[in-house]
Amino acid sequence: MLIKLDKYHDKKRVLIANRGEIALRIIRSVKELDMEAIAVYSDIDSDSLHVKRADDAYYLGGSLPSESYRNIKTLMKAITDTNADMVHPGYGFLAENADFAKAVQKKGVVWIGPNPETIKSMGDKIESRKLISKAGLNPVPGQLKPSRTKREATKDAADFGYPVALKAAHGGGGKGLRIVNNEKELLENFEIVKRESEAYFGSSQIYVEKFIKPARHVETQILSDKYGNHIYLGERDCSLQRRNQKLIEESPPVWLSDYGREQLEKATMRIAEISNYVNAGTIEFLADTDENFYFLEMNTRLQVEHTVTEMRYGIDIVKEQIKIALGNSLEGFETEARGHSIEFRINAEDPHNDFLPTPGTITEYREPMGNGVRVDGWVKTGSSISHFYDNLIAKLVVWGVSREEAISKGKRCLDEYIIVGVPTTASVLSEVLSTKEFRESKIHVKFLEENFQIKEIEEEEVVTDRPQKVNITLDDSANPSLAPQRPKKIGMDLTGNIKNPGIITADMQGTIVDTMTKIGKKVKKGDSLFVLEAMKMEKVITAPIPGVIVEFNIKKGQAVNKGDVLVEISI
Repeated sequence: MLIKLDKYHDKKRVLIANRGEIALRIIRSVKELDMEAIAVYSDIDSDSLHVKRADDAYYLGGSLPSESYRNIKTLMKAITDTNADMVHPGYGFLAENADFAKAVQKKGVVWIGPNPETIKSMGDKIESRKLISKAGLNPVPGQLKPSRTKREATKDAADFGYPVALKAAHGGGGKGLRIVNNEKELLENFEIVKRESEAYFGSSQIYVEKFIKPARHVETQILSDKYGNHIYLGERDCSLQRRNQKLIEESPPVWLSDYGREQLEKATMRIAEISNYVNAGTIEFLADTDENFYFLEMNTRLQVEHTVTEMRYGIDIVKEQIKIALGNSLEGFETEARGHSIEFRINAEDPHNDFLPTPGTITEYREPMGNGVRVDGWVKTGSSISHFYDNLIAKLVVWGVSREEAISKGKRCLDEYIIVGVPTTASVLSEVLSTKEFRESKIHVKFLEENFQIKEIEEEEVVTDRPQKVNITLDDSANPSLAPQRPKKIGMDLTGNIKNPGIITADMQGTIVDTMTKIGKKVKKGDSLFVLEAMKMEKVITAPIPGVIVEFNIKKGQAVNKGDVLVEISI
């Protein structure tokens, strides 16, 4: 189904094979280039802003990604029916799917991204490691072949030594990635990572990689054309994370030494050359010092945090992507880095409840404003955050002449941000900015995990109809800059009911993707019971107390609603 289609057009028509904030962001650049933007949408997105802002919009199908945004056959039909000249995949979904890129090109339509061969070699984490090793660069120690069985994975993990990372071979963005500390955790998470990998990237191939700890996460941005010109656009620090997914990104990383920067640029340009890279790309590294880096992976697509680089360099990376795809040369391309930029990911998550996703309806929404402030979002008052997709609400990006100014501006904007109806990461990020560790740029990838303290409170203690901060409480001895506060408890209660600790209920919508027990079985505290997926995040639910399973009201594939009693354990 196509709406607003004009059969007679002279302008280039760009189909955006994505949704949400990235679809809106691409639409803006397409229109500024005097081209026409074509949106695609699923059932649940029919009233979304990206559909309304596009020149045309095409209905793909059901809300499940496999029925819509990840359905190559339907997307190819959309390209034909809308007379699209170009396709931009955004990020996620099919952005790093070589088969999709190849199908687009075979149709005679311009693919806005690297060549399918490059996506296959560099987007595949295993193949890219092989290429990097041959080039004499230093990847994180890990497998050079997928783990087909749990036995293969446990053998390699034992060789590398725990902790290790289970990773999607075709993944990125923290999806399809679990850090495991022992064989039990590996066995428990093996199938979960395979499912996440298949759901997000269309491939169940996973592999084992040594986990570097403690580590900082740093990445570099490039633009490359088909004539062999490569432009280096600096570095970004992405170390503030939860569940191995980024929450804050900033440029430049002030902890890097001058020698470290030189080494990163040298390695990045070498990778761009040996991979014959074309279009925008990001290379990610782990650092255990300010001068020692391990190649982690290459993202053969537009990166979520490309906005940080845009703010610092004063360019539009999406526009450059489109120009490169049309055959423009980067020769003579000049840009200069200025000041400091920071991006904050505003997600629908409950920081008090292990950052669990919190789908729901936004009842009030107001964005911060000001000089050097940018918000890339997709919601408005009344928007619903669905459990079908990623829970990113918006990206708040600030720029300052100095890092200190950017931090102050970021804190002011986070405190001004009003989102009512679902808990978000906004206020927890504001608190992070106040820590001594952040201000001194001493954050590492496990900072939140190692310092978080959850304070349980009775739900009836919280009565509010106004925006309320959800604050983190860090260990006072390690972080005297933060005073303990009592956060709001919202989300999914999977740790047991307060009055009856043996009852496990769901406080939000989700799907049971696996079960590990049954009625009558004896369990110990901490034993795995089932796996629940919500907003594309899987979580293993464990027994809050020892006892016997007396109720087990779930089965694999079952959808559960808020308030459902899922399991009861009797002592």
